[in-house]
Amino acid sequence: MKNAATYAKKMSTVLKGLKKKINLPEADADPIEVLVKAVLVWESTTDKAQAMFDKLVAKTVDWNDLRVCMPQEIASLAGDKSAEAIERATRLKMTLRAVYLKHHEVTLEPERVGRKREVKSFIEHLTGIPAIAASRLLTVCFDIPTVGVDSQAVSLLAAKGALPEDCSEEEASSFLTKQVAPAKALEIHAKLQAWVDAEHAKLQTQRKKDRQAAERTAKKQREQSQQDRADRRVARVKAAEEAKRAAEEKARLREQKKIEAAERKERLAAEREAKAKAKIEAAAKKKAEAAKKKAEVAKKKAEAAKKKAEAAKKKAAAKKKAEAAKKKAAAKKKVAKKKTTKKVAKKKVAAR
Repeated sequence: MKNAATYAKKMSTVLKGLKKKINLPEADADPIEVLVKAVLVWESTTDKAQAMFDKLVAKTVDWNDLRVCMPQEIASLAGDKSAEAIERATRLKMTLRAVYLKHHEVTLEPERVGRKREVKSFIEHLTGIPAIAASRLLTVCFDIPTVGVDSQAVSLLAAKGALPEDCSEEEASSFLTKQVAPAKALEIHAKLQAWVDAEHAKLQTQRKKDRQAAERTAKKQREQSQQDRADRRVARVKAAEEAKRAAEEKARLREQKKIEAAERKERLAAEREAKAKAKIEAAAKKKAEAAKKKAEVAKKKAEAAKKKAEAAKKKAAAKKKAEAAKKKAAAKKKVAKKKTTKKVAKKKVAAR
């Protein structure tokens, strides 16, 4: 425990201030009887525990008969209607059963002659036994001084600053046992129980308020939890719908992309086909133009050749004509020469 020295001083002051005490059983009392009363006083009062004890004794054959009863039956037989009734009855049944499992009967007489260390370990580890019951049983019947408390005493001591507010019953019992002298253990038991008895009504009222507040808080938390679950369900539905819409949109986009890709592919194929066709047409046109140009060149060449031929023909004709004219002129000249020769001859003849 943190700050144990500080709490020890405060605890000593609080314990010294306790004057009233209850009467505890004598050392020679039946240990099982002391055990049953000690369990019944857990989270209760001395008077209420005694009343419950008397009813259980009157309505059962023996302790073994009580052991085999169900917790609900034990609570009913004891007339216990408190908030802790079922837990108290369950603890009592479990404790008596643990004793029975060791001795095959509901008795603690063998522990009177046992070693104290073994007895202390056995009692403190009985299934279900509260710390206050184990401590009271050990202190009263087996001369093993310990001081045990229930949550009522813990609350009272914590309110006085003698214990931390979050201290458990086991921690408080261990701390008290170390702080209280062995010779004073029984007296402290009696004083603490008297204090709890006096403050029980206030503690129960406060605890009832605390339970109601806790129940309201728990109710709000449950309602909030239900609302949160509902909100989560709505969110999941919305998320599922959004996911579905997203999937559908994704599928639509994927399909659209496929269509666009197909259209693009077709367009590209058409463009390639158009380009190829245009290329072929351009090549054909170029070829046709080349052929046309070639034809025109050939025609021009033919016309030039024709003109040349005509020119040559004309030249030949002109040459022929000139030759003919030359020949004709030569013939005429020859004729003329002959005529002249004849005339000369005649003249010569005549001259003779």
